[in-house]
Amino acid sequence: MSSREVSLSNRIVPRRVIKKRGTTRERTGCLTCRQRKKRCDLGYPVCKECVRLNYMCKWEDPRPVAGDSHRDRAVQQVNQMPNPPFRLSCSPDPILFWVNDHADGTSASSRRHFLRYYTQTFTHLLTTNIENNSFLSVFLPMAMHSPPLMTSLIAWSSSHLSLRDTSFQQVAMQNRCAALRDLRSALDSNPRDVETNLAMSLVLCSLESIMADNGDAWFLHLNGAAGVIASKLGTEESFDGHCATRMLQKFEDAHSGRWLLRNFAYRNIVMSVARDQAPLLNSHQFLRLDEPRLPDSHFGLASEILEILYHTTALNEEVKATIHPASALPKSAEVDPDMRPGASVQSPEIMTRFLSLEARLTLWTCPPSTDLSLRLLAESYRSSALIHLYRVMRRTFPGQQDELSFKTTAQVAAIVGYIEQMPTRSLPECTLLFPLFLAGGEATEEAHIKCIRHRMLDMIESRGFRNVEIALSVLEKLWRLRIARKKADASVRVDWLDIVQQEGVNLSLS
Repeated sequence: MSSREVSLSNRIVPRRVIKKRGTTRERTGCLTCRQRKKRCDLGYPVCKECVRLNYMCKWEDPRPVAGDSHRDRAVQQVNQMPNPPFRLSCSPDPILFWVNDHADGTSASSRRHFLRYYTQTFTHLLTTNIENNSFLSVFLPMAMHSPPLMTSLIAWSSSHLSLRDTSFQQVAMQNRCAALRDLRSALDSNPRDVETNLAMSLVLCSLESIMADNGDAWFLHLNGAAGVIASKLGTEESFDGHCATRMLQKFEDAHSGRWLLRNFAYRNIVMSVARDQAPLLNSHQFLRLDEPRLPDSHFGLASEILEILYHTTALNEEVKATIHPASALPKSAEVDPDMRPGASVQSPEIMTRFLSLEARLTLWTCPPSTDLSLRLLAESYRSSALIHLYRVMRRTFPGQQDELSFKTTAQVAAIVGYIEQMPTRSLPECTLLFPLFLAGGEATEEAHIKCIRHRMLDMIESRGFRNVEIALSVLEKLWRLRIARKKADASVRVDWLDIVQQEGVNLSLS
């Protein structure tokens, strides 16, 4: 090497490093900010940037620890399922949905934030499935053309928000009063608008059921919904086999009409069980308006089960009227055309009809679905319908107490098995209260009671529905009384209906 080459190599200048200006890509923030290449403030579960721009704040799922083979296999099995169960995420802090002071519930900003809470959080607490969330696909488009219905949705949303954060109580009460004023005005000024009036009545029925702070207000709104439907069908003779088709013609949108009628039928039938009375209307035919390929937002795949449950409640009213003639069916009650009053309660005809309902429930097969939780919900509704049937038969045929109690205990065990398989906080859990309560009302084994209590407590924590708290308080009192009477060797069996009627509990199981 020449001396000239040596001198050049000694004078090599080090490479200049140029720093890029601007924001650096955040690798620890939410996926939304990382995709937009924006700095994230790491606010979990919703960062401020996503709140400001109304973006859906997505986060990366936690990765399992290496070497945890059991967990790896479980995650792999869930990922291989054709339709993994959708579960509720950690509920966002309500304050994150608010930017300014929320003292004024009538401002445009206030209503916008409550509507955001309704779409992003609240509706996921109400629906059994994400594919057919009618709380979004039916109520929201209707509210775009109906300011009174929009007010009802905002009252619904803000009321639930007030259960999670007491600072929203005042504005929630303002919205509830505004919704009641709008409902009264709509019924007076435009009684022919069956679609909007029925939707508002059902929304407020659910609101009062969830809040459970206004006596039987939810039942009054359900009565109002029944009145809206009955006003379009006319006399009792109009409730024949074609009433569902005729009623559907009163709606501007058939899809919305089908779900609103199914919504009413579901609440009407569950109410008749909880209050031990006749259904308000002969509404079981509305259940046949379900979508054949989509599960319902309320009862999933159990439309036929609810129809059988309706016939059971109607038969129960006929039996009560036969046993106690003085307490005949109320004039406002709609009687099933298949029922023939006047038959003796001990007649073979009555037993035949009971056995026919039992056979229909026993032979029923759940419609196919890739969602295991939806299938488990339907099966739990089948078992709860059988429990109600056996309760009515036990009242009708006292000599078969032992056999019917044995069958009832078997269905309680079946429901406990279904809820143990259903993932906690899965979407179908939203209407699990009805089978849980009926199973709890007949549960005698400590393991079954513990399982039911634990699941209801988790539902209270995750969803915040007050009617679940009231239902659990009734069951707790029932379980304590049964333990006390068992120790005292009392032969009289205490029932949850005794507690509800004696203490005037407004029990809502929907």
